[in-house]
Amino acid sequence: MTNLRMTPRFRGNVLLSVRICSAVCGAILASGVIVPTATARGSTAAAHAATDSFTLTATQDNFAQYYPTYLANGYWSAASSLLGTSPTVAQMVGIMDYDADDVSRPAAIPSWNEIDYFDGSAWLNGGAVGAQTHAGYRQTLNMHDGVLHTHYRWIDGGRATDVSVIGFVSEHSPHLGVVSLELVPHFSGRVRLRFTLQSPPLPKRLPLARMNAEQFGAIAKATHQDDLASGGHRDAIWYPGHVEVTDSGGDTETDTVFVTGAAVRGNSVALAAAISLPQDLRSIHKTVQTAAGATGLEIEIPVRRNHRYRFTKFVAASGAGWGGSAADDLAAARSARQRGLDAVLGEHVQAWHELWRSDILVGGGGELQRTIHSDLFYLLENSTVDTAWPVGACGFSSHYFGHVFWDNDLWVFPSLLLLHPARAKSLIQFRQRTLPQALARAAAHGFAGAMYPWEADPWSGEDVTPAFAVENADREIHVNGAVALAQWQYYLATHDRAWLKDRAFPVIRAVADFWSGRAVFNSAKHRFEILGVTSPEEDYTGVNNEIYTNQVAHQSLEAAIEAAQAVGVAPEPKWREVADSLYLPSAGNNGAYFDFDPTTPHDKSTSWMATSVPMLSIPALNFEAGSDTLKGLFRHSVVAIGPVRGRANQMVLLMLAIQAADVGESDYFSDFIGGSERDDDPFLKPPFNVRSETPQNDSTYLLASSGGFVQALVYGLTGLRVEEAGLAEKFPPTLPKSLSYLKLENLEFRGKALDVVISRLPSGRVVRRVELK
Repeated sequence: MTNLRMTPRFRGNVLLSVRICSAVCGAILASGVIVPTATARGSTAAAHAATDSFTLTATQDNFAQYYPTYLANGYWSAASSLLGTSPTVAQMVGIMDYDADDVSRPAAIPSWNEIDYFDGSAWLNGGAVGAQTHAGYRQTLNMHDGVLHTHYRWIDGGRATDVSVIGFVSEHSPHLGVVSLELVPHFSGRVRLRFTLQSPPLPKRLPLARMNAEQFGAIAKATHQDDLASGGHRDAIWYPGHVEVTDSGGDTETDTVFVTGAAVRGNSVALAAAISLPQDLRSIHKTVQTAAGATGLEIEIPVRRNHRYRFTKFVAASGAGWGGSAADDLAAARSARQRGLDAVLGEHVQAWHELWRSDILVGGGGELQRTIHSDLFYLLENSTVDTAWPVGACGFSSHYFGHVFWDNDLWVFPSLLLLHPARAKSLIQFRQRTLPQALARAAAHGFAGAMYPWEADPWSGEDVTPAFAVENADREIHVNGAVALAQWQYYLATHDRAWLKDRAFPVIRAVADFWSGRAVFNSAKHRFEILGVTSPEEDYTGVNNEIYTNQVAHQSLEAAIEAAQAVGVAPEPKWREVADSLYLPSAGNNGAYFDFDPTTPHDKSTSWMATSVPMLSIPALNFEAGSDTLKGLFRHSVVAIGPVRGRANQMVLLMLAIQAADVGESDYFSDFIGGSERDDDPFLKPPFNVRSETPQNDSTYLLASSGGFVQALVYGLTGLRVEEAGLAEKFPPTLPKSLSYLKLENLEFRGKALDVVISRLPSGRVVRRVELK
């Protein structure tokens, strides 16, 4: 049997290191061929000309199937609605509901985006949406600007009003959100408008804090969602938590309203709104209405036929540890109103345009360019700069309870590392902030070092894995490797030695100590082993020597040794002892591969991943093996995924795409990547490319899939990996037949800006070029 570690493949060239930073990179030597730099510049211009790749649009065809998008800036959010004026779920980082009988989950902060309109007969937000009553409907998410536009004609019996709505959460001013409504009534008369801040009603809770797996399955059956326990429809458990309103009010003189509250057993939150009314209004009647959990400013005004009226709601928000009081929010909202919609919107749009200076561009591929932009958009609007905030598994939604998984470290973080390193850094600083909790958890389980939770609370960092998934909490320990490797990858990409020493190395060291203690020595086989774990393919728990877990433990130990040397600290001898002798699963009889010790059957038909072998292609793992081994592992993965392909978790398919690229199988890459050459990708829910975990389930907004998709392009097709020597050409570049080029624009690596271009020569040969800026 051949150990996977024993046959390292040729690493190739180093494209950018501390030694290679000169003007000669204008035309890089790619596999022995000099590629003129002008070739890709024309392609880049063409890609930028296709501005529609930044838009996603809903029409009346989406009335029956509408998966809301959300607008966010990494701190807080608001979901979209068909009308653009209805109150929707809003969330804020760190505002978690800790009901004693429930699971930690994001609390829905007071809905802030409602503007309702009464035309003299009915309220706009109170009726059903249909093609006959909402004519010419069009809602467009402009991802380049970070703005949602909604337009339609509301037909209410004999009255009609043209409605246009603009909504955004400011990227420039993080505490600010705006919704602006323009009305053109096709009648004259008196109308009313209502501008509200309102806390959603109490959720219908389940006792998830004490519900075991069997009871969880019973609940699924009782709620007629029998596939809930196996990853199907989970509406019964994905409800948001609650904010109890403690104070609210408003002022008709200043046209302002405010609300304060606190999540159940959690942090406080405050919001305030300043309303901008049309200058030429006369005979205005105003009232402030306050009820349980809600407050609103209502106005009654006369309108003239075919006259335009714009009403803008400037909202400022703050929470515990982020911002000030309701009084501060009122001041901020009034200040924004004074500056005006054009100024506030302009600043926001400019901030988004600055983010898009770093981009991924392709030539051809059908819908691929739009899909790339939607995934980048969701990743960007869920991340921040200079914080220690992680991303929940499903971003600003209550899916997966807003908990932090390995998705944060090995799926989202690497996708931003080269494009937006400052935003990537914030994600992993969460692990530094919560190291004390991980140290305490390891000690409670009888281990040295740090044992990070499988599901961490984004505020406290504590283990909040539901009781029905306790085996994941105790045994899905590969998350520790993800934490350590992300810290190490950021150092490799920046060479920020001070950050490594002061912030990252304590985490890397603590994880290495955990692995050193968790591995056990098998004296009969003269090797260390890791026993009793849950595989990333979570149907299998209590297995021994799981192929990915052992590999990520090995890489964590190697990273700790290198990190210690980088900061001038002697590595612990046990790290090297375990790293050198840790068993890494290998080829069996006739070249067959296994996911874990074959004494445990790998035969469950309910699996939605089929194999964890593709996880070896996670770029940050930097897996080393010979060409024959890599091809054998790829064949194993392809055969395994076949029977479950139609219901597979997309995370495994995306790593299969990278696996395919690593062995030069471009056709397989196109097959597994999805979203590229067809309009009906089952993982992309209409109309805003909301990603679901599987084609069938409602675990949507899955950021791991967005991150994996981006990684398949940034690392998979380019063949690049982040290593100590630099940005290394670990694998030959790959380009699917449908694409004429791939360009990674304005990457940042060790303080240098660069572009990476993959293109095809007239001979058909695929080449790679790096251009320093």
